[in-house]
Amino acid sequence: MNIHATYCSAEKSNAPGRIPAIERYKSRRIQWVNERAHRQGETFFILSGKHGLIKAEEEIAYYDYLLTSDALKDHIQLLSQQLSSLGIRQVTFFARPTSIDPNVLPYVKCIKEACQMTPCRIDLIKYPLEEYRR
Repeated sequence: MNIHATYCSAEKSNAPGRIPAIERYKSRRIQWVNERAHRQGETFFILSGKHGLIKAEEEIAYYDYLLTSDALKDHIQLLSQQLSSLGIRQVTFFARPTSIDPNVLPYVKCIKEACQMTPCRIDLIKYPLEEYRR
């Protein structure tokens, strides 16, 4: 399976209970990558610092967690297991440049290293800044 993915966002809906991830995360970037995935006929996943890879429609509760370098080893293991069990062979991963948002670095490192541990290929794409400003 080929997928499109991007990392989660700090801004989240505080709606109670569990709601689809695509509704929980409030991010133009996430919406843009989701729409691009649908146009390409691929499944869209969000890389959560807490949950790993989650499908856009998967329901999640509110949480506040930023992935840091301290948690990378365990998170890379989780992601490599998810990539294998889901049969993901290609990830097109969209991220803002780390020079603009250094908090992105652990997420990019995680997905890259997890892909190296599996037969999965990764294509890292800088999120189009002109799209972000709209």
